[in-house]
Amino acid sequence: MAQKVEFIDKVLSRIGRLDRESIQGYVAGLLQERKRAGQILDQVNEGIVLLDREGIVKFSNRRAFLWLGFPRFFKNRSALLDLAADPLLKEFILERLKKPGQSAAEDFRVLTPREMSLRLHWIPLDEDKTEILLRIENVTEEKNRNEEEARIQNIEGMTRLAAGLAHEIGNPLNSIQIHISLLKNEIERPPKAKTKAFGKILQVLSDETKRLDQIVRSFLRATRRPPLRFRNESLNEVLEDALELLRPEMGKADVKLRVSFDKNLPRFLLDRDRLHPAFVNLIKNAVEAMPRGGELKISTSSRDSFCMVRLEDQGKGIDEKDLPHIFETYYTTKEEGSGLGLSQVYQTVREHGGRIDVKSQLGKGTTFTLALPLRKERLSLPGPTPSRRQFS
Repeated sequence: MAQKVEFIDKVLSRIGRLDRESIQGYVAGLLQERKRAGQILDQVNEGIVLLDREGIVKFSNRRAFLWLGFPRFFKNRSALLDLAADPLLKEFILERLKKPGQSAAEDFRVLTPREMSLRLHWIPLDEDKTEILLRIENVTEEKNRNEEEARIQNIEGMTRLAAGLAHEIGNPLNSIQIHISLLKNEIERPPKAKTKAFGKILQVLSDETKRLDQIVRSFLRATRRPPLRFRNESLNEVLEDALELLRPEMGKADVKLRVSFDKNLPRFLLDRDRLHPAFVNLIKNAVEAMPRGGELKISTSSRDSFCMVRLEDQGKGIDEKDLPHIFETYYTTKEEGSGLGLSQVYQTVREHGGRIDVKSQLGKGTTFTLALPLRKERLSLPGPTPSRRQFS
């Protein structure tokens, strides 16, 4: 490459003495070299995009074209924001264009043009930082393998815990039930004054039995999720129902709600029974993160073929060391938390073919962003209309 630059410098210094035929031959050679370089870059296993500071695409190889979902026909000198298909990927690009001279790397699970895990490297090229190289790795297999291993471990851990919990609680439950029977027999013999005391004991034992039974059932529900039932529903209505349930709790906690729902958001295929508790969990977590009150912003919007749901609180935030683990089963920072809530939210979003991202700063708050595909029912083609007459 250094020799090539030296040769170009020599040509430029003598360009006034070169004849037209020599210049044409040299330009044709440059074009051939450029074409060859493009062919070589099309064969590498990474996506390559060359940008200027304004985010205008100067070059893109074939893999970047396919992975980022560029339109079939596009011209170089188009804005990358206009070409990229995934909505959350666009947010990353927009954020980077505000600081184009800073290097950055981030992993993304893009949902369109197809679901993939991409690792993006934002690399300023020259000293003046007028050009940026966007290098893209497809890490789908690596992520899937890690997620599959984690999922298997989570399932095994959950199964062991549920089985062990049921076994451990089963014995006290049996003992409590036996003592309830004994107390019932004793009640008939003591004086009436004691009968009242025995009645209170029975009530306590009965309440404890119900509480223990509820614990067992909640863990069993976590391991035996009902099958998905997708129906054409309004996501705004699902969110409204979840908010209505928690409005008294928000009022008590002095949490002010600011809602911005897209009224034009279309109905799409979703499982209300899964998404409703997921939203309840996210809203409840936001309220609990603001023990001294604050503001909770919830918005919905449609972007391309996705529904975007954003929940932003002004709570205490999540520690950087905890952030990568918040969706793991049984991981919790709460004293009385089970660690099941956010893991089930994550699972619900993935079951809908979507993605959930979280950004948080200690002392400033947390933002959850959900991207759910606007899936529609596939209409079957109409069959031939019955007719008495056949046409050839």
